Amino acid sequence: MTSDNPNSQTENAAAFIERIESPRGVRFRALEGVRNLCLEISYRGEGFMGYQSQPHGNTVQDTLNKAWLTLTQENTTLYGCSRLDAGVHAQQYFLNLFTRSTRDCEDVTRSLNGILRSAMNTAISVYRCFEVSPDFNARFDTLGKHYRYRLWYGRGHHAALTPAAWAVRSRDFNLDLLNQALQDCVGEHDFSAFRASDCTAKSTVRKILKIEIERNGQYPESLCVDFYGEGFLKNMIRNIVGTTVDIAVGKLQQNAVTSAFEHLERTRVGQCAPAHALTLERVFYAQTEWEKTTGKGT
Repeated sequence: MTSDNPNSQTENAAAFIERIESPRGVRFRALEGVRNLCLEISYRGEGFMGYQSQPHGNTVQDTLNKAWLTLTQENTTLYGCSRLDAGVHAQQYFLNLFTRSTRDCEDVTRSLNGILRSAMNTAISVYRCFEVSPDFNARFDTLGKHYRYRLWYGRGHHAALTPAAWAVRSRDFNLDLLNQALQDCVGEHDFSAFRASDCTAKSTVRKILKIEIERNGQYPESLCVDFYGEGFLKNMIRNIVGTTVDIAVGKLQQNAVTSAFEHLERTRVGQCAPAHALTLERVFYAQTEWEKTTGKGT
């Protein structure tokens, strides 16, 4: 067992796992004596260059790796449920890690939060920690995700709602056109035209099960656009929102979305909406919850 003594030596992540081939690629299983822990976290995206570790720039994964090393003196690997863009927030995010530490989950939660808040002063919180099966993978075992994009349109301003949204300053905003264009995105399509230029996904076909618009009853300028899908390409949601908003204000033709699916050209879609208004709201692992939320099976 790895000691939690600060003087103990760090371990290499390979000491915890064995590689497994699966239909979705290589995944890992905990070796004997190794625990597979899942952390449910939340974080604010400002100040982070996304979730995934990068050679340059502060990321959520790098920050949590440092916190885990401080807590256990283990050099392990964190497997996140999604690769969020720089500036995007997470209300619910899951990751798993393999460890030989014997700390109980309640202590892990409490201690990590202490390190993240007091020692590192970072906008990441651990909601809970729990043990999962030896081959659980936070990314590959997801059934779907719910993202929310916040919009504010018109000339008004709200101290809390407007800064948290993309403020579209146009008097010609047509909510019906926005919704019609968003519904064109529902279903299984090739989203090549809506991905980032540096997206490395092998397949560009994705399935969106549902898109809903929620209008604030007290402040009608405030809109929430909710996306429910099995998976999303890099910048895909932000490009969809940017394109559909351009349609809603008259900058693009009403058929811009369907034309993009037909021609698969980035030049046919609109702007990329700002990252700060996008949040990963929920991640689904239970079949019944996913079907109940979307109204459809996977």
